[in-house]
Amino acid sequence: MFSAFKTTVIAGLVIAFAPLVMSDDDTPKDEKEQTALADFKELKKYEATGEVKRCISLNRVDSTKVLDDQTIFFKMRGKKHYVNRLSYTCPSLKREERFMYKTSIGQLCSIDIITVLDSFGRQWASCGLGEFEEIQLKAKPDPEAEPVMDAMPEVESEATPE
Repeated sequence: MFSAFKTTVIAGLVIAFAPLVMSDDDTPKDEKEQTALADFKELKKYEATGEVKRCISLNRVDSTKVLDDQTIFFKMRGKKHYVNRLSYTCPSLKREERFMYKTSIGQLCSIDIITVLDSFGRQWASCGLGEFEEIQLKAKPDPEAEPVMDAMPEVESEATPE
């Protein structure tokens, strides 16, 4: 009898708290998807330079932005910025949007490991970085520049008799 009572109480608690646990995933998902889309739209302002580096100097990093579970944008001081595409997806990286790393050389390199942190500072997944792809802001079109038009062939018109 006591065992049946415990089972009923546990089942009741699971049912009572299920919406609270599930709502954490359902509600913010749309907001997070919109944020991810906005992040990638922001990235569209940039273009690849074709230069790839294995390491970046930590004292030049201004800020980072997690774009998804596999992509981190590194905003640098100056005009150079980098995108790092991790070798594999890193669970919870986008959801938590914070990570830590340990290095002793003042550089962050493609051989380094990042660790996802939650809002309480607990460590989650550890993931390997990829290479740093340099990107730069796209040049804005000059509004005073005249559009170049292809030369149009001259067309002879026939004269109509009067």
